Amino acid sequence: MFQLDEYELPKQFSTDTTPPDLTKMDVHFWGMFQRGWIPSANDLQAHSLKALHGRYKDLHGRDDMKTAIADKLRAESAIRRIAMQNPNRISLNQSQVTLAVKTSLDVYHTGETQPSINIVRDLLPGKEVKPVMSRPQQRKRMKKALKANASHPAVITAVAQGNPIRMDADTLSSGLMSLQNAAMVVRKLNDHEQRLADMEARMKELEAFKASTEKRHAIEDAGQTPEQRVIELRKQGLGYKAIHSATGVPASTVRDMCKRNSI
Repeated sequence: MFQLDEYELPKQFSTDTTPPDLTKMDVHFWGMFQRGWIPSANDLQAHSLKALHGRYKDLHGRDDMKTAIADKLRAESAIRRIAMQNPNRISLNQSQVTLAVKTSLDVYHTGETQPSINIVRDLLPGKEVKPVMSRPQQRKRMKKALKANASHPAVITAVAQGNPIRMDADTLSSGLMSLQNAAMVVRKLNDHEQRLADMEARMKELEAFKASTEKRHAIEDAGQTPEQRVIELRKQGLGYKAIHSATGVPASTVRDMCKRNSI
């Protein structure tokens, strides 16, 4: 049986990337690069070391970047997988739930709803929020958040309409969506009431104009001008408002007519 010096065997399976043309000193530094050493700016003032380091980066830089990207993608995938398996690890604190409720109620102003998950994603950027959306037993937290938003115009208007916004859902997904729908109903009802009020005001104006016109026509049918009738009523002791009511002539015009005729 014979022995071989292991150092004389060819390195058939070696992962060493040291170029064969390096000097002994360059081989030393190359090994340091492989072990993670990064030369400082002061070290790189030596031209030979700077050139060697540049050569090393050219050889390994692209592979290192690919490896880093792959590691990042694997880490993100692992985080998402863990989040799906352990939803309680990612959650909203109470202040974030309050903000999510406010955003849902803001539909009262915007008139546009959005998926509940988008609201939560804005609060937890870059995280897997689906488990958070479907987590049960969130009613108490959402009720507390709704109470914290008691001064929101949608909440105040709903109370004034006699139909307060309530929270009966058990998950963030259904809860935030129901709030958006409720705020939209409040908005539409408020718009309808406003249009109705405007219409009623307009009807009153038209009725007043009609009555005034009929009174002026009655004066003309009696063979008088509006001014003659005003003077006649003024001489009877009627005030400006009473004359206006009787003739349909604006009170300011009645006053001018009376002053013009010195009565």
